[in-house]
Amino acid sequence: MQRFHELDLHDIEKQLSEHFKKSSDFLSKNVVIADQEFRAYYMETLVDFPTTLSSINHAASGNENGSFQNMFSPFEEEASMSLDEICDHILHGKLVLFSTEGMAAVMEPEHTDISRSVSAPESENPLQSAYDAFTEDINKNIGLLRKKMISDDLVIERRETGTRSTKKIAMIYLEGIAQAKVIESIRNMLEQNKDKELTTVRDLMSILGHPKFSITPTYISSELPGEMVQNLMNGKVVILIDQFSFAFAFPAIISDLWSTTLDVNYPYLFQVFLRTVRAIGALLAITLPGLYIVLNSVNPELLRIQLAITVAKSREGVPYPSLIEMLLVMLLLEMIIEATIRLPKNIGPTITMIGGILLGQAIVQAKLVSNLLIIILVASAIANFVLAGYMNTTGTRMYKYVVMLISSFFGIWGLEAAMIWIILYFASLSTCSVPYLSLSVKGKASDE
Repeated sequence: MQRFHELDLHDIEKQLSEHFKKSSDFLSKNVVIADQEFRAYYMETLVDFPTTLSSINHAASGNENGSFQNMFSPFEEEASMSLDEICDHILHGKLVLFSTEGMAAVMEPEHTDISRSVSAPESENPLQSAYDAFTEDINKNIGLLRKKMISDDLVIERRETGTRSTKKIAMIYLEGIAQAKVIESIRNMLEQNKDKELTTVRDLMSILGHPKFSITPTYISSELPGEMVQNLMNGKVVILIDQFSFAFAFPAIISDLWSTTLDVNYPYLFQVFLRTVRAIGALLAITLPGLYIVLNSVNPELLRIQLAITVAKSREGVPYPSLIEMLLVMLLLEMIIEATIRLPKNIGPTITMIGGILLGQAIVQAKLVSNLLIIILVASAIANFVLAGYMNTTGTRMYKYVVMLISSFFGIWGLEAAMIWIILYFASLSTCSVPYLSLSVKGKASDE
């Protein structure tokens, strides 16, 4: 508890009322606790005041060893408390008590029930793994990681960023496993940009100094605590943001395209098989649309004559070039994917059926596109979604447009040049001082 001069206390009370005059949920009430009169200041939407008051009275009546002030002893240690600090406490959901004797205290109240409990994941479907998922409460999320990783080496650094709207973040890593250069890189950027506002994931990328225009994601996001525990074990640094139900692991490397950390729950050969399938899927997702245009329009001589004739017959009656045909259908597919993601779950499958089956069959019968294109497009879409993580699938969707456009102008040589460009682009990427083409971030391999 902190003692204020009487005049100062009265002045602070007036300034508090003035400061929060535009916040209708800011309340001040006279209360009696342990036969002492107090004036309480708090946010009605953040503090469960009746329950808090009952708890305080119960604790005060059961306090046999000393005075009521002993309950607030932690706050006595605070050397000074300015008006801004008091306002900050109130905005963070604390309860501020001013007594008529010139005493003030800030205490942790019972909060209103505005956080959901731990539930099953909504956007990921883990197999042979725990089904709990992160929530919007950063303390709950840290607790989930703590519960799954009981280790003295688990380091949790809490910070706040932003000036107009402060946001709590937590930087988590395993000491001795995560590389020092990765930890320092992230820590330095968070310190240098602590005044930047953080309301979106893109703000976090800006704070960490990641490139604004990048086709390849520089982080891994997941709502599964089990996945983030494995990322910690693999030497990555995890960042939790308050009021975000996802965790972010840094840095991302190329193997994250085809592997999930939960693969370790399978026998080793199963893991190798699944990751091989995903790697092949990544290759097919990027190259199939471009290869269709190459073999159909630019370099049909690469096919056997019988197959070339079959391909040509499939496009009989289609009035425009293969590139336009492919772009038209891919645009429709992108819209179906986005509509399926945004719509409620009970409507999404209906849109998928209408878009995928009825519309696909209709445009083929109308001779707007060929049968072969539909087969290629479906194969490419399926291959795209075998990849791990939504961000990786979105990046791959963008890469195939690059490959397709270059292939339409330069044929098979353009396809090869596009693939070489992608590899060179990957080689140029570096996140948190770790090259993107690294196969591990533990710092034990020679290429890290």
